[in-house]
Amino acid sequence: MLKKFYRAMVIARAGSAAAHVALNMTDKQLADAGIDRRTFPLEAMTRIEAEFAKKDAQKATAQSAKTVGLDIQAA
Repeated sequence: MLKKFYRAMVIARAGSAAAHVALNMTDKQLADAGIDRRTFPLEAMTRIEAEFAKKDAQKATAQSAKTVGLDIQAA
């Protein structure tokens, strides 16, 4: 449960930080960076969620490898 709470806080903070960045940049700066002001916070949150999911998948793979007696290390 603490892990879920922590992850929710990290995801929310990433969205908040992205929104802050988008609000403090001019339209030209955003265009030069290839950032859309409306979708940038959501995209940042989605990237963090994907990183958490990837980490969980790697951990599950390593755990299942241990149960069958293989010694595989995650990259």
